[in-house]
Amino acid sequence: MHTTSNAACRHSAHFYLGGYPAERVGDFIAAGLHAGEACVLLLTELHRRAVEKRLRALGLPADARRAQGGSYRTIDTHEALGQVFTEGRLDLPLAKALLTDVLRPPASTRTPRTRAVGDLAPTLLANGHAGAALAFESAVDRLAVVHGAKVFCAYPLAHFWREGRPRSLIGVCAEHAALEFPDRPWAHGFLPPADAARAMLSVWAATAGRTRP
Repeated sequence: MHTTSNAACRHSAHFYLGGYPAERVGDFIAAGLHAGEACVLLLTELHRRAVEKRLRALGLPADARRAQGGSYRTIDTHEALGQVFTEGRLDLPLAKALLTDVLRPPASTRTPRTRAVGDLAPTLLANGHAGAALAFESAVDRLAVVHGAKVFCAYPLAHFWREGRPRSLIGVCAEHAALEFPDRPWAHGFLPPADAARAMLSVWAATAGRTRP
């Protein structure tokens, strides 16, 4: 896994090949639960079930999640989209209100921090709303700093390549403080088009050693 980050990272993007990285996401949430943090899954039902399967495999069934000292809640991506994306556009004030509710830790948690994972922006991007996805990620990035939250996003690399969206790939990378790419994105006989491959190389070059507040 090729990673770029800095010590103060609060907002990371994981780019993956194949199926949704439920194990990676589950490990991220499990670490937060063990630390007593407020953990939020803003995911589609399919992704949430996969992550919760991983949590059970780690010895964190529903009762154990509640007993860790933090808090645990889930929000359905499509229900959230119905609140913040109307008439073909993102309602930014409503999106910021949703994110504040997600990222601001409840007073009951032992550690004043929230750890969240979401696929709302990837879902917007997958449905052809790149501008809305980037605006949402920009709001996430700012509010994660305001509330001291840790946020993990996962994007399928194949989507950028298949749809010919190298500019969207660069835009998504710009809105995150840490990036994780597969070491061998051409594995399993999968090779991106030349323009997307060049975009990835430019992202790696631009973000190596990047510092963000």
